[in-house]
Amino acid sequence: MHHKFFSLIVIITLAVSLVGCAGIGQKINRLSISMHKDEVRTLIGNNFVAKGSKVNADGNVLDLWEITDPKTKETYQIFFLNDKVSQWGSSEDLNSFPELHAPTYKSKE
Repeated sequence: MHHKFFSLIVIITLAVSLVGCAGIGQKINRLSISMHKDEVRTLIGNNFVAKGSKVNADGNVLDLWEITDPKTKETYQIFFLNDKVSQWGSSEDLNSFPELHAPTYKSKE
């Protein structure tokens, strides 16, 4: 009985430690468009650098967070539009993306 309890504790400890070891790249892959900054912070933690923020001509707030994977040294960027994810990816991959603009909506008349 004691042996089974000890084995269960070891298994639970290993499972919890493996979940915590997910690399930054794996966490980045869980992002989705329109996630709020608080959701992103919960997912990736606080190990990011707020690289910049500005208000564009339309009054939208654009923010950039950058996070580097300590294992692979790859740098990822997360762009926010009005506190929601608008695009993300590795620095190199994002070079092929067009400039980020605020979405436009047609009014219902």
